[in-house]
Amino acid sequence: MKKNLQKVLILALGLTTTIVSAQDVNVDSRTRIDNTDSEARTATQRLTVGASWSGSDWSVNASSDLNYDLGTAVTTNSVYEAYVSTDLMGFATLTAGRQDLSFGSGALISSNSWGMDRYTNDGLSLTANLGGFDLNVGTMGGLDMDNQYINASGSFAGADVNVLMLNNANDQSAHGYDLSYAMGDFSLAVSMNSDFDDNEMTSYGVSYNVFENMSASYTMTSYEGAFQMDNTAMNGGWTNGVLGYQAAGSEVASIGISYDLGGIMLGYTMHTVTAEDGTEAESSSMTLNYALTDNATIGYAKLGGTDTENTWITLSIRP
Repeated sequence: MKKNLQKVLILALGLTTTIVSAQDVNVDSRTRIDNTDSEARTATQRLTVGASWSGSDWSVNASSDLNYDLGTAVTTNSVYEAYVSTDLMGFATLTAGRQDLSFGSGALISSNSWGMDRYTNDGLSLTANLGGFDLNVGTMGGLDMDNQYINASGSFAGADVNVLMLNNANDQSAHGYDLSYAMGDFSLAVSMNSDFDDNEMTSYGVSYNVFENMSASYTMTSYEGAFQMDNTAMNGGWTNGVLGYQAAGSEVASIGISYDLGGIMLGYTMHTVTAEDGTEAESSSMTLNYALTDNATIGYAKLGGTDTENTWITLSIRP
């Protein structure tokens, strides 16, 4: 226990020294309670502290995660993000270091904001805007330049388009195509994805603004093969706050509703998973977020199905 306390104090001292000189600071606190076994509940706490500095054509960003298991009193800490960016003569931005990346639908690369284990990428990235296209080209895997990605996105005639291509050191490729289009109160979305082993995940969705502050949605997702990508929140399922990938041949029907009450946001989604043999299973997610101030938000979420139930309590503070 003394060693754990010593680690916390050392980390806190380092963060305090860093924060004093930083231009912008943000704090995110998340507590997760696993209610699957009512006789043996577990709880973990994650505290993220980030800071940034910037000049006329450069910026530096750094953040760290401190994880604490309320049951075992085990404490771990790790660098979440650490990168430097510089402007290239107004044409593009070059970034080097550890980044949390998310592109398109998130089926191939996405942030893991809920889970205790972060998914980040060490490498270089170049971002630019070319004739209405936002282009992001980069490498992953540290000094291994064989892992590459290119992402292009833009809006055309009311449609939003996102294309993501990935290559790894084994000469395998993965790709994702996302298209969404708004027509009055209706919005349509399509996402087609293929992983490194040519397995496919396809989603079709529609959302409708019932009235000014309320919307409803329906999404159908199908799997051909055992679709799997490591660097996504979906890879961890409910431990990362999402339903997650499903087995080969499965179909998932998701019905959701969200309501904005100004400072309060309510959301509920029901998922029905139909396996290849026709059997069905249901799970759901319920969220509540409340804006305490202009820069502080507290949230509650209940996630899971028959065999899993996680409760999340979050507090985010930003400058």
